[in-house]
Amino acid sequence: MGKKTITGFSTSMKILISLIRLDLTLLFRNGVLYAAAIITILYTLILQILPRQNFTDVLIILIFTDPVMLGFMFTGVMVLFEKSGNTLQAMSVTPVRPGQYLLSKAIALTLVAMVASLIMTLAGVGFDFNLLYFGAAVTLSSVLFVFIGFTGVSRVKTFNQYFLVIPLFMVPFSLPMLNFLGITTTWLWFLIPTQGSLILFSAAIKNNSTVSLPEIIYAFFILIVFTWLAFRVALKNWHRAINT
Repeated sequence: MGKKTITGFSTSMKILISLIRLDLTLLFRNGVLYAAAIITILYTLILQILPRQNFTDVLIILIFTDPVMLGFMFTGVMVLFEKSGNTLQAMSVTPVRPGQYLLSKAIALTLVAMVASLIMTLAGVGFDFNLLYFGAAVTLSSVLFVFIGFTGVSRVKTFNQYFLVIPLFMVPFSLPMLNFLGITTTWLWFLIPTQGSLILFSAAIKNNSTVSLPEIIYAFFILIVFTWLAFRVALKNWHRAINT
């Protein structure tokens, strides 16, 4: 029984690694890596000309949008390309499981988001940031929005339809920025997981000077819980994605 478990795990890992390699290749072929590079360069240039007043707040907002946008928008792009090429339909009759497919997308896009966000952070504050909180913020935010993006794209057939769906998902998850920018002071935004993302980015960029331990614990908790929920919802939308 033990050998079967080990063999099954080994096979699953081989499939996952193969899927990640394929996804990275598709990111390159479909121009997603070029788009990510252009966005990163643009943000980096903006950071060089920004005034120092409230600089870290602007930096956090720019970095926050990077893994979120990569996770949500580029998941949609990849899945729609696969739909048009009947890749999803073909994958449904292979040993690839829906969970492996989703994890592969999450890992591939998070790797891209991590590199892009790290470049922006280095351009903004050099090495003066907390790598642990930074890595957690990028990883959890990116993975969360990959799963949310899959749910969003599972209900559409074309890029035009997906662009209409984007605001329906992105606007609610952007509301915590109102508190962050001092426009609102409501506790309601703490029910939204991106509040956790902003807290972790603040802890990373501001070296934890304005973030308390309970806030950090809350941030990890809400991001992990919502990421798991988003994964479960994405799994339920797997067959919808194939048949849409």
